Amino acid sequence: MEQNNKPLQENVAPEKKKYYGFRAIVYNNKVTMLFSLLLAFALWLWVAIEKSPVVETTISGVPVQIDIENSVPAQLNLQMFGKTDYTVDVVVSGKRFIVSNLKPEDITVTAQTNYVDSSGNKSLQLKVTANKSKEFDIVRLSQNYIDVYFDTYKEVEFPIEPRIIAPKDQTVADGCILGNIVFSKKSVVVSGAATDVNKIVGVVAETTLDAPLQATTTAKSEIKLQTDNGESLNHITIDTEESAVTMTMPVLKKVVLPTTVTFKNAPAGYLNAEVPVRISPSKIEAAVLIEKLEEVQSISVGTIDFSDLKSGKNNFTFSASDVTDHTVVNSNAKFKVTVDMSGTIVSGAFTVPAANMQIVGQKNGFQSSIQSTSIENVKIVGTKEEVVALTNEMLFVELDLTDEDIKEGTQTVQAHVIVKGNTKAWAMETYPVKIQSVRAE
Repeated sequence: MEQNNKPLQENVAPEKKKYYGFRAIVYNNKVTMLFSLLLAFALWLWVAIEKSPVVETTISGVPVQIDIENSVPAQLNLQMFGKTDYTVDVVVSGKRFIVSNLKPEDITVTAQTNYVDSSGNKSLQLKVTANKSKEFDIVRLSQNYIDVYFDTYKEVEFPIEPRIIAPKDQTVADGCILGNIVFSKKSVVVSGAATDVNKIVGVVAETTLDAPLQATTTAKSEIKLQTDNGESLNHITIDTEESAVTMTMPVLKKVVLPTTVTFKNAPAGYLNAEVPVRISPSKIEAAVLIEKLEEVQSISVGTIDFSDLKSGKNNFTFSASDVTDHTVVNSNAKFKVTVDMSGTIVSGAFTVPAANMQIVGQKNGFQSSIQSTSIENVKIVGTKEEVVALTNEMLFVELDLTDEDIKEGTQTVQAHVIVKGNTKAWAMETYPVKIQSVRAE
């Protein structure tokens, strides 16, 4: 049996052909695939641009521009009040790939103010233009006009008046009265459209109570504008400095107290001694802050300057309106006051020397100096023994110019003469003193 001595042939793949140059690029599968993708994209882009259908779309929230500067209203001092930020919807048409990418900022809508020549609500026509590509058309607006209120600007300062709303109109508890209300600010500035501002007749601060007040109370209040016909005001701003206006309501208790008078420029001898005074009526019903009841023992009905007292009986009349510290229930009450300085004499033989005259308070903005060398013929009131014991060196003038109407140059002011020492004698009247004033640097 013959053996087949031929070598076995291996299963060898055929050798690939190698291409060079342009043919290598053409027959490269990756290149072919990339080229196919680019060609497909180009065909799609051509179709999208050239064959894209024309569609309508709505651009929402396009802001309306109202240019007031250099406009007719501006030249007439007219301003816009109320709503000023308007938007509209704009319908456009064009090729889909263009209009689908449009935004509100690609379109300008302007309100025409050319015919605004007076105050009031005005209908402004809207004009729309494209900001960029012209390859789309404006079809319509959601509205062709907007209503804007024009007027001149005005501001007025109004004092605040109180208004308290209480159950059964009883503001305070029985036996009490309401004192003078105090606000955190006395007035407010109201500004806005002149037509509305001119309708305002007053401003009230309103507070509502749940129950009658038992003690002094501070509460927030609501500022309300008052008009003759209760008209609503739409274009008004109230300046309250961004804080609530508070209302302090003092509660006063009715009590009966003895009446007194207050003395000023009293000599040292009367600091611990009673002045012989008689007041009619000797008692009066007054209203005192509940918080001060224990401190108040009497009511001073007026002030008497010792320089107004002469020898003998001195009569004065005061009204309830002269009472400043407390409230007299009977506002029409009159008080007759008699200061009996019987037993005293009057002597005009005294002189205030220059060395005893000085300025104790300068007027702001001025520097003053005394030019008088003395004050002659000062009238002194007192018992004979007290007057005899006085000397010129016990008389002084202390000028407080703080509240005087000081002018540059030389002028004369009235001065009180003070008697120093432990005496009950005092100087009557006031006396002229010449001063020289210059502007303070």
